[in-house]
Amino acid sequence: MANRLGESGELDGLKRPDGLEGKVAVITGAASGIGAATARVLVREGASVVLGDINDAALEKLVAELGDSAVGLHADVTQEEGIRSLVQAALDSFGRLDVLDNNAAAEIPEDTGTATSSDEAWRRTFDLNVMAAVWGARHAIPAMLASDGGGSIINISSGAVRHPTATKAAYGACKSALETFSLYLGAQHGAAGIRSNVVRPGFVLTEGVRDIFDEEQRSRFADMLTLGRVCEPQDVAETVAFLASPASGYVNCAVLDIDGGGARPMVSW
Repeated sequence: MANRLGESGELDGLKRPDGLEGKVAVITGAASGIGAATARVLVREGASVVLGDINDAALEKLVAELGDSAVGLHADVTQEEGIRSLVQAALDSFGRLDVLDNNAAAEIPEDTGTATSSDEAWRRTFDLNVMAAVWGARHAIPAMLASDGGGSIINISSGAVRHPTATKAAYGACKSALETFSLYLGAQHGAAGIRSNVVRPGFVLTEGVRDIFDEEQRSRFADMLTLGRVCEPQDVAETVAFLASPASGYVNCAVLDIDGGGARPMVSW
């Protein structure tokens, strides 16, 4: 006899995962783009969220939209205190921490090329794109272990790892470092129930990208992708929600490309 899924969600004695109900997540770089989309999706799935950003106006607006399920905090994650304050806010406001989404990132104008970029440009890029994740894990892991002894850390990388350009060497190198750090993090803490995974988006239609590329340019890029459309922040956010949830309980030390097939060659026969 075929198995059937009843209204209770049971299938041969197995219950479907409860999504993110009752879970608490910290999201860095949360005021706009992928971070804001992720906040909306996690709250939709039942989580409470602590949102960090330096854009206070956008952050305040997002928190008002999400209501009691969200707390916003001005947090500069290029400083360890910034990420520590977010973890503490999760404990103070919601009593636990289950998910850390290291989303904050930026390409800085001074990252012009290996021969021209200053040491300071490299340090700033490294602090935001790598050290913020290191500090995040340092403070999140004890909080996760004190909650239920498990958790999910999601590190947002970039297609820049696989597609080098004439500039932004520091950004690409730092995202590569972030991916390697994430693998070691999962290997070190997986047995304790803390998983670490990477989401590697391709070209994403954030607010900033919409301002730079016109409709014709975006259409040409979409034609290069196997899915025929450009990635939206929502696409990345849904993947983060999956990795945050019990449904991905056996996913650890993984790198998920969210690029519409753009990382693979397309051949027309």
